[in-house]
Amino acid sequence: MGKKEVKKRGVYVVRSEEAEIKELEARKKSETKGVYVVKTNEEVVNKYRGVIQQFADAPGVFVLVTRDKTFFQTFRSAMVALGLRGDVIHMVPRLSQVPFCIQTLKRDGVTLFLFMEYAVDSELSLSTLRYVRGENKDIKIVVLSRELNRERLFQFYEDGASSFLKKPASINSVIIKIAYMLKPQCEVDALVEEGREHIRDNRFEEALELAESVLKKWPRNAAAMVILGDAKKGLARREEALKAYKKAERNSSDYLEPLQKIVELCDEQGDRAEALKYLGKLDRMSPLNCNRKIQIAERHFEQGNASEAERYFDDAIDSAKEEAMGVVGEMSLDIAEAASRHDPKLAAKYYRRSLDMVKNSKSALTMSVYNRLGISLRKQGLWGEAIEAYVEAARYSPDDENIQYNIALAYEEGQKYEDAAAYMLTAIAINPDMYKDRPELAYNIGAALARGGKPKQAVECLTYLQEIAPGFKDSKKLLKEVTVAGKRSYVL
Repeated sequence: MGKKEVKKRGVYVVRSEEAEIKELEARKKSETKGVYVVKTNEEVVNKYRGVIQQFADAPGVFVLVTRDKTFFQTFRSAMVALGLRGDVIHMVPRLSQVPFCIQTLKRDGVTLFLFMEYAVDSELSLSTLRYVRGENKDIKIVVLSRELNRERLFQFYEDGASSFLKKPASINSVIIKIAYMLKPQCEVDALVEEGREHIRDNRFEEALELAESVLKKWPRNAAAMVILGDAKKGLARREEALKAYKKAERNSSDYLEPLQKIVELCDEQGDRAEALKYLGKLDRMSPLNCNRKIQIAERHFEQGNASEAERYFDDAIDSAKEEAMGVVGEMSLDIAEAASRHDPKLAAKYYRRSLDMVKNSKSALTMSVYNRLGISLRKQGLWGEAIEAYVEAARYSPDDENIQYNIALAYEEGQKYEDAAAYMLTAIAINPDMYKDRPELAYNIGAALARGGKPKQAVECLTYLQEIAPGFKDSKKLLKEVTVAGKRSYVL
């Protein structure tokens, strides 16, 4: 794909999957993070069935570039829940097969919607992403990943990703993601998308009118400001376009497109110094783009600044090394996950190997690997070592209630009941709803709090458990005992 086409790509505000769902669903209580949800929410299915069925009837198909059987099963379950046939899904296990698959499906006249892994068989999918985007400007591409940090998110957005879906993904989050990608669910997003369509079709007067109406109602909307700039540029009002892009850049600290537009326009006007200034801003926001670092280095050479050029060349090499280490670390994690189903000790070996690759980098995988290592160690009865791994995971993600819960379970196994109760309290302080509609979790938390001398909190949890699952295990008996113990404690 040529440079000019890349610059025309819209790069959206970077948000986590959970934050995106929270905002767009109004918006709506998000699902517990990091946990598979096996049941389908009928409200979600009924709300979004129409828009997804309309895509399938167009006809449209979903291409899953993955070897993750669990994700495939989740996706297929989502399609079944929506009443769609199995032939709406095409699974592609290798990146090398993607071009042929897409070309074949396009010849059949279908509309494509891609879900593509961050990496497949230890190969980063960026080059495949660039190819797909270069050949298919309007295709929806969702990148799948366990964890991606802000810098890596930016890199994938720049190379053509439309959005991201964090794994493990639930049936509901798959349905919501597809629906929002196919049809914006709030007024301003729908208007912005309409404005982009006007720009793509060179209807600059209509785009200008729409952008101005959006900004009248939402004056700080950066996406509408970019459309305003595009419209004015298309109408040969370049100075006004530049002002619109710069205003958009000032109004959003996590939006790459205004910076890209400014660089493009400055280059067209021959203002190389101003273009270099904004290239530097882009590099600070999205520092893993090796090609841009090389471009910046070359421009410093043009200005006679060899030392700055050398620094950017070195940075480009360092970024490429970190990228390679991250991919190898992810491959080791895949191996560990496969081993964990059969041999926890062997799995621990590969979790540690994965950590060796990612723990000194910026990779957000680090927390996830430590957490999985802890689970593997617990299965071996090594609760003390498991706690050490979980504590490291918590250092990278202190607000993840699942990690605090896992630490509590490890202390339980070591019969350190007061410590276990303390970490359970931390977990539910982070997310008070974490055990809602989840009987097993409610029981584990309630039992740990009871054993750890926290009768009041245990009663609250176990009472809720009786409401949603009366008679679950020995919860009724446990609730009675802890209620008595709580009263005794109160009297004392």
